[in-house]
Amino acid sequence: MDGIMKVKNLIRAVLFDMDGTLLDSETLSERATNYGFKEILGREVTAEEHSQLIGRPVKKILAQWFPDKGETIYDTGRMYFMSRLSTVETYPGISKVLETLSKNYSIGVVTSSHRSDAQNLLTISGLLAYVRLYVGQEDTEYQKPDPEPLNLALKRLGVSSDEAVFVGDQPYDIIAAHEAGMPAGAALWGSGNPERLEMYHPDSLLKRPEDIFDFIGKLESQ
Repeated sequence: MDGIMKVKNLIRAVLFDMDGTLLDSETLSERATNYGFKEILGREVTAEEHSQLIGRPVKKILAQWFPDKGETIYDTGRMYFMSRLSTVETYPGISKVLETLSKNYSIGVVTSSHRSDAQNLLTISGLLAYVRLYVGQEDTEYQKPDPEPLNLALKRLGVSSDEAVFVGDQPYDIIAAHEAGMPAGAALWGSGNPERLEMYHPDSLLKRPEDIFDFIGKLESQ
C-alpha cells in the first residue's frame, strides 16, 4: 500500500433503543394502551393498531386516530402504566453487556418514550449507571424513523455517525440509524421480529445482547 497504513474504524459510542431492546417494557405498554381503549372506547386494541404503536410516540398517534378521545385514552392508559412501572425488567444479559461496553464506549439511549419515563425506568433497572445520556420524546420535534433524535444524541456525545452504532428492535430503529449514517444492529432477543426487520437491511442481526461485541468488533476491523 506504498507505505500508507489503513486506519481502522474507531467506534466511540453505542446507542440503544430502550423499550423492547434494553427493557421488557412493551408488554406493559400494550396492556396499558389496551386498558385505555377498553375504558374509553369499550373495546380492545386490534393487532394492526398495536403494530403501528410499537416504538412510536403513543400520545401523538392516538391524537391523530381519535381527535376527540385520544388524549383521554392515553391518560387513562398512562395511569395504568405508571402504577406498574416497577414491574418492568431488563432482558437477560443486558446489564452485564452495558457494564462491559461502558468501560470503552459512551452509552446512549434514544427512545420515543417520555424523558421522565426513560429516567424512571433506567433508574429502577439500574442501567442509568452505565448511560451517559438519554434522548426522549420531548427532546426533538420528530421521533424515529426520523434521524433527528439520533443526530441529537451524537451531537451531545461529541461523536460522528461513523464513530457510533445503533441497536434497536423495530424497523423504525433501523431506518433512523441508516438515515443518520450509522450502522444498525437489529435486536432479536425482545420484541424484534426477524423476518420483518430483515426487510430493512440491518447491518447485523443480534440474537442475544452479547452479539453486540462481535458486531462492533467486525466494524472496527474493516
